Amino acid sequence: MKINVWSEFYSYLLLALQFTIFGKSSDIPEHFIREQIKQFGRVTKIEPSQQYGPLLVVQHQPPAKILFWSNKTIPIKIDGVDINANGYSWLQSVVAGKNICFIPTKLPQSQVHAECRVYMAEPKKHIDIGEALLSLGFAKLTVTVPKPVRNRKDAHAIALYQYYRTLDKAERYAKDRRNGLWQYALPPRSWPLSLWPVLWDRITSANRLPALVR
Repeated sequence: MKINVWSEFYSYLLLALQFTIFGKSSDIPEHFIREQIKQFGRVTKIEPSQQYGPLLVVQHQPPAKILFWSNKTIPIKIDGVDINANGYSWLQSVVAGKNICFIPTKLPQSQVHAECRVYMAEPKKHIDIGEALLSLGFAKLTVTVPKPVRNRKDAHAIALYQYYRTLDKAERYAKDRRNGLWQYALPPRSWPLSLWPVLWDRITSANRLPALVR
C-alpha cells in the first residue's frame, strides 16, 4: 500500500513540475540535472556581468504552461566558457530574442544563475552556443574534459563528458585557425602548417564560421 501511495505522490509531483516556471537556479529539480531533461525558453536579453560574464536572461516555457501572464525569467550562464566582448556582441545579435533549448549541467552553485548547455531552438538552426563561441574565438574554455565514463547508465556524467569534449574540440578548431582572440594570443603558424586547416576545411566543408555569424 505504501508503494502505491509513494508512486502516486511521485506522479503528482512530476505533473506539477510540468507547470513550473523557473525563476532562479534553485527552482530546477535535481533530477532534471541528473537525467538531463531538456527545457525551452526565449532569450529576452543578454545581461552583462563582470563577475560571471554575459548571462542569458530566459523566459522559461515549461511543457504545460498555464500562467500565461507570468513574466518570470531565469538568468543562465553557458557552462564551460569565459565569453569576451566580441562574444557578448555576438550573443546580442544572434541569440537575443530567439528561442533556445537549455539543459542544466550542474547543481546550483549560485542563486544568481543556472549553468547550462544551450542550443538555438530555431526551426532552421540547431547551434550549440558554447561550441559556436569557442569556434569563433569569442570565448575560452574554462573546464577540463573528464575521463570517459564507464557507467553507461549515468546519463549526467555521459552528457557532461560529451559536452566538454565538444567544447574542447571547438577551442582547438579556433586555435588552429587563429580565430578571434587567438589571432594575437598565439604566434602565426609556420608554412606549410598554416595551410593545413584551410585545406582540411575545403575538403570536409567544415568551415562553419559564415553560418554562425549570420
